[in-house]
Amino acid sequence: MSNRKISADLKECALNLWNTGWDIEDIRDALGVSRASIYRWEAIFAEYGAVNRPPSPIHLYLDEVVTWLALTYDISISVSTL
Repeated sequence: MSNRKISADLKECALNLWNTGWDIEDIRDALGVSRASIYRWEAIFAEYGAVNRPPSPIHLYLDEVVTWLALTYDISISVSTL
């Protein structure tokens, strides 16, 4: 399996199928996701109540730095560059 962006809808679908009694191998085959991903989404859902983790505080802070640099110094820079 390759790395790809998987939508929250697909993650929720996988967990719903698992919670309704589908075998994890059937979910994996039907949706084209890995077993490890399903277990990871379940752990994230158990901790946060959603299939995606909330953004980290450092990323939110860096977004503010990018905005401040753009407004104050007219510098356009990405978060990844910081």
